[in-house]
Amino acid sequence: MVIVAQLVRVPDCGSGGRGFEPRLSPRENPEHFYVWGFLFLDMFYVYIRKSQKNGSFYIGQTNDFNARLKRHNAGENKSTKAYLPWIEILVLSKNSRSEAMILEKKIKNLSHKRLLDFINKYSR
Repeated sequence: MVIVAQLVRVPDCGSGGRGFEPRLSPRENPEHFYVWGFLFLDMFYVYIRKSQKNGSFYIGQTNDFNARLKRHNAGENKSTKAYLPWIEILVLSKNSRSEAMILEKKIKNLSHKRLLDFINKYSR
């Protein structure tokens, strides 16, 4: 989750400036104050994990990759249970689930060689 803080401008208090630096403190002029607003944006992640057991790769998408890795390594996922433990190879962030799903599908359609090239190119 990404937290974005934004300074919100309230009605002009006659400061004569750009409107973001009040001449009077909130105590001296309580009807003119500045508010911090918080906007919570969910990020979605496409991840590539590698099995330490047999070296196979698993590609998926989630909005909480740490919790997802724990579930994979706890054996809660039927398709990954037989290949425990898993390590994180690459995590890419996207702004929406639909973007993450499109990227996940593209990565899953890569050949093994092209997947390795992709990992080498984008992992730092």
